[in-house]
Amino acid sequence: MGHNIKQKSGQKIECDHPLYHLKRKVWNSHVDCYPATIFECANEEDVIEAVQYANEHGLKITVRGGGFHPAGTSVKDNAVLIDLSKMNRVHIDEVSNIATVEAGAKTFEVDEITQEYGLAVPLGMNSNIGVSGLALGGGIGYLRGKYGLTSDHIVGVYLVTGEAKLIYVNRFEHPELFWAIRGAGANFGVVTKFEFNLVPVGQHILGIDVIYDYKDYKQIIEKAEIYRQNAVDEISFSIAITKMENDKKCVRLGGMYIGDLNIQVEKEIIQPLLELATPIADYTGIMPYIEMQRNFDWYVQNGFAIEGISLFFNELNDAVINILMEELEGSHFPASVHLIEIHGEMNRISNYETAFHIRDASYLVIVEAEIGNHPEKTQAWIQALYEKLLPYSYNQISYLNSSNVNEEIIRNSYRRIEKRLVELKKEYDPKNLFCPEHNLIG
Repeated sequence: MGHNIKQKSGQKIECDHPLYHLKRKVWNSHVDCYPATIFECANEEDVIEAVQYANEHGLKITVRGGGFHPAGTSVKDNAVLIDLSKMNRVHIDEVSNIATVEAGAKTFEVDEITQEYGLAVPLGMNSNIGVSGLALGGGIGYLRGKYGLTSDHIVGVYLVTGEAKLIYVNRFEHPELFWAIRGAGANFGVVTKFEFNLVPVGQHILGIDVIYDYKDYKQIIEKAEIYRQNAVDEISFSIAITKMENDKKCVRLGGMYIGDLNIQVEKEIIQPLLELATPIADYTGIMPYIEMQRNFDWYVQNGFAIEGISLFFNELNDAVINILMEELEGSHFPASVHLIEIHGEMNRISNYETAFHIRDASYLVIVEAEIGNHPEKTQAWIQALYEKLLPYSYNQISYLNSSNVNEEIIRNSYRRIEKRLVELKKEYDPKNLFCPEHNLIG
């Protein structure tokens, strides 16, 4: 049977195109970049053409799946922007329990289909973010305790290399590249399609959502750490400490439990998280998995302007907590500190299995600040905070899916695996078309 080549149906958008200014935007409104050309791709042939164009014109390439990276890495001045947002099909194979997901799909587009089967791909904690960037950089979500990261469930990808060749990558074909794309995947080409292993997750889960008084933050963090040390795999949670416009501050604990519920579970596993201090409000309850995935979407609405950093930690000792709270209290703009606990399956996978090599950290800390009328002040505050926290962090490693991205941050995060990444970069992207913020080869 002959193989039908799909007709190209994407479009090339130059700077004089009526859609150019709309298409160059990302959700973080502080990012204001002017790509040389935008290729809105409808299929793999369009992607190959875009990479060939970049090669012919000596231009770098950025790739937009969902366009929700806080640092706006999917768009750069005078680069070719490969926009995959039209490539968002999802297919479930019930026999093999594999989801085939095109690289432009967003979390909700995958969840809505997989949940019809009582299955899920472990994705992030928001429904409107892109699957591609999440998966290639790790992917920390509510299912991390039971099932690990998004990247741990990649069983294969289709990828267009820097030399415009479409290849299939899995543990048998291009195994070194398969190691790399699961954690450092944005460096080597354009992933057009993922194959994910699916896991069982019922359509209804217990969504945990409690608001506490800010004055109790120290007690909450200390009790949460004791809880984390013995936490069952079926639960995960994070603590958000937020300073709002009016200088008001609150502590919010959000999480998910996906196990069976009974009186003993409610008393021993759920209740302790609802009583870390006296709650102001408690919205905990049984709800659809899809609804819980949407619960905090307001954190990543279009039009937000933020600066952010992230670091992993072995422990949140008094020095770390004091730095975070003193800086939060002293900031002159709204800001949030997110303490994302880590335990279970995410930590059981070997450091050497994938390029996401942060497997025995206990917390991921993400700090985000709103950019007001004086962006330079917010940027200076974020950078100073990063430098203060760095000595206490887990090997100075950031979560590159949720961080400002600069030479120092990427070099710190890749230090232990840089040699392997450089070898692969020379093989699959010899002209260094991808990820110009950090030259693995240069």
